[in-house]
Amino acid sequence: MTILLLEPLHADAHCLLANYGSVHLVEDRAELAAFVATHRVDAILTRGRGRITADLIAACPHLRVVARCGVGLDNIDLAAAARRAIPVIYAPGSTTNAVAEHTILLMLALARRLRPLTNAVAAGDWGVRNGYSGIELSGKVLGVVGMGSIGRRVAEVAAAFDMTVQYWSRRSQDERFSFRPFDQLLREADILTLHLSLTPETHHLIGRAELASMKPSALLINTARGAIIDQQALSEALDAGRLAGFAADVLGVEPPDPADPLLQSDKTLITPHTAVLTDATYRAICVRTANNVLALLRGDAPEAASVYAD
Repeated sequence: MTILLLEPLHADAHCLLANYGSVHLVEDRAELAAFVATHRVDAILTRGRGRITADLIAACPHLRVVARCGVGLDNIDLAAAARRAIPVIYAPGSTTNAVAEHTILLMLALARRLRPLTNAVAAGDWGVRNGYSGIELSGKVLGVVGMGSIGRRVAEVAAAFDMTVQYWSRRSQDERFSFRPFDQLLREADILTLHLSLTPETHHLIGRAELASMKPSALLINTARGAIIDQQALSEALDAGRLAGFAADVLGVEPPDPADPLLQSDKTLITPHTAVLTDATYRAICVRTANNVLALLRGDAPEAASVYAD
């Protein structure tokens, strides 16, 4: 039984898999082609970076299951898996608290201009406090785009900060908060936070027109997927003063080009896709996914919610 990992997993999950089969970590794309050509691969697991493509699936004729230790499935070719009737395992709902907390962290840090403040103090400039003015969240309008489990948790925490929470969602509703049409939400939000899956419909959902409709004083937060935002349009809006700030844990290209203007601006705060890498969540998503993969390999029933169904 050969289990292929495209990225490292939590040690506990790795041990679970290794107790059942032969586990191989292959991160290099060139080495990957050689590996699948010489091994009978039964299962492939990845996290957020390794991609389970149609070509990779086609190169593994004995493949029985593919899996993502996480929530989004944009790095798995779902159509290719479906054509072969290969189950896709993931961990829906398991990242809610970690990503929601990270969203609030970015929101607070951006509103209080934490990056330029700490950089100035580290450089010996205590006088940066002269003329400094941060933004309080209390009383501000938070626009939540996507009211799934993460968006809902962010809304709950924001309400505890006495923010006025409004939202737009394609499917989910929450009567505790005020629904707004998408274009109205963009116009009214002081802070806009994105909590959507990346699909053809949400690709560049936030583009030039959407950014132009937002308040010049608004802040934009993204802990969903980088390609939901047109980053060129975003950079232009920040440079022109049409948007006050941007904070994110995700970018359209990861890792980004060091010359990317979003990395250089004092109006931005970027973390390296680490929202779920907490002491509790990282282990939980890896172990949960590994257990459900093993259930399928053994011929047992995995947790029903863990099997992707279109």
